[in-house]
Amino acid sequence: MKSANPYKMVVERNLPRVLALFDTDKSSDSYGFGDRFHWAWNLIDFGNGTFQGVAHGLARLIQANILPEWISEESILARIDAMFSGADILRRADGSMEEAFPYEGSFCVTALVAYDLLTTIELLEPKLSSTVKQGYLNTIRPMIAYLHKADEKHAFISNHLATAVAALYKWSKLTGEEGSKRGGEILDRILSNQSSEGWYLEYDGADPGYQSLCTYYLADVLQTTQDEKLKQSLQKSVEFLQYFAHPDGSFGGVYGSRNTRFYYPAGVEYLASDSEPASILSQFMRISVGGNRVVGLDAIDEPNLVPMFNAYCWAAALNEQHPGTDISQTVPSDSDDTFRIDFKGAGLILDKGKEHYSIVSVFKGGVVYHFRKGKLKILDAGSLFTDSRGTKFSTQSYNKTNKVNISNDSITIESSLTPFSKKRFQPWQMVILRMMNLTVMRTYSLRELVKKVLVKLLITGSASNKGTVSRNISFGENLQLEDSTNLKVKLTKLSEVKNFVAIHMASKGYWQKQDTE
Repeated sequence: MKSANPYKMVVERNLPRVLALFDTDKSSDSYGFGDRFHWAWNLIDFGNGTFQGVAHGLARLIQANILPEWISEESILARIDAMFSGADILRRADGSMEEAFPYEGSFCVTALVAYDLLTTIELLEPKLSSTVKQGYLNTIRPMIAYLHKADEKHAFISNHLATAVAALYKWSKLTGEEGSKRGGEILDRILSNQSSEGWYLEYDGADPGYQSLCTYYLADVLQTTQDEKLKQSLQKSVEFLQYFAHPDGSFGGVYGSRNTRFYYPAGVEYLASDSEPASILSQFMRISVGGNRVVGLDAIDEPNLVPMFNAYCWAAALNEQHPGTDISQTVPSDSDDTFRIDFKGAGLILDKGKEHYSIVSVFKGGVVYHFRKGKLKILDAGSLFTDSRGTKFSTQSYNKTNKVNISNDSITIESSLTPFSKKRFQPWQMVILRMMNLTVMRTYSLRELVKKVLVKLLITGSASNKGTVSRNISFGENLQLEDSTNLKVKLTKLSEVKNFVAIHMASKGYWQKQDTE
């Protein structure tokens, strides 16, 4: 008996809100735009181009013949055509797209929209006239030109670069024009920065949530190139990711470099037919997705909606073709095995007993996730303090130089207390930013410099410290934590706060079922 397709069910639930994003009024100069805050609410002064890429997911549904019966293929093809029209208008003169501010010149978003629209053409090619196809390619051509001349230098973010690789290779495949050489150069950067432990670099280190997204894009590149080196890289990626599917069905968390706990399924599903770890992980996560036990499409907000929707659509199509068979094995955290693994490069230590599973981040001051009998019993994100002015200090800042001492059944981590800020923009600050957006930041080099400053301020953090905390963790089913502090100034410990994030990261904190059980 064929098992239910969880991705298909979730996609069908979310189709109404996806379709409702777009301006379908042909009398409007924003016809085909997907950013309702821009075209409908008129609350922002630019259009987020990311939404135009939802054409990709819709094309997947058509190509796999899994559109719901209450939607006509003809109407979706018309919607897709409008999305290309909208992208053509939203694209700036230099070929770039944006999501955060006017004239952002986003390498990532330009790559994302180009990749999604090119995949739409690839999937719908038999249904497109030569004239329509050429028109669609002409919409994308300036974006590809931008990817040839621009780059992302404010941080090393593998999933962003992987999107560009996928777009450039697909451009060459569909047009015969240059793209694969540039794509290969960027791919080499990703692979050369991949750890021997299997993880792709996301800012400072490993982040399982975003690695699942990176794996999705690189799986698409593998489908295009059949490159053996890339295939081996993706195998290592999945071998790493399998350890961060938790026994309660959740995935990733505050121990990651970017604090994310979402799961993008398409890459793992694609690899499942040729990889035992991917097959095992995909089977485990299908159950989790079906039960809302992992952050997925139902819980994602609009800025991240399109990549997740498209990933679910591809996963739904793959699951429809190859629903898979029941496998007696399960992911490491849910198995009967016992082990202790030290991913030294990622700063993550995993301890598995018969009744427990623990994950500790030594680079983030001893962040602890401890599961007992399949349920999360301890989530301690590190020590948190405040001074008299309300400034927060924590041990959670990513620091590879933390002092670590490991014995047979315990670990001691000494880390610095560093300040962090998650203040929101004030109106006067937004006015200054907009003035900069419209003037000096339209110069590429100055814009990239500002991005580097913002990354340092909001994500990679300050090097100053107000003391140290020594955290001792005793492993076992009844895991124990004990902190001792050495403060340079007077601070008050916020002992009641166990779960917090010490950097600005928009993709944190999405809901999953366990949060409200």
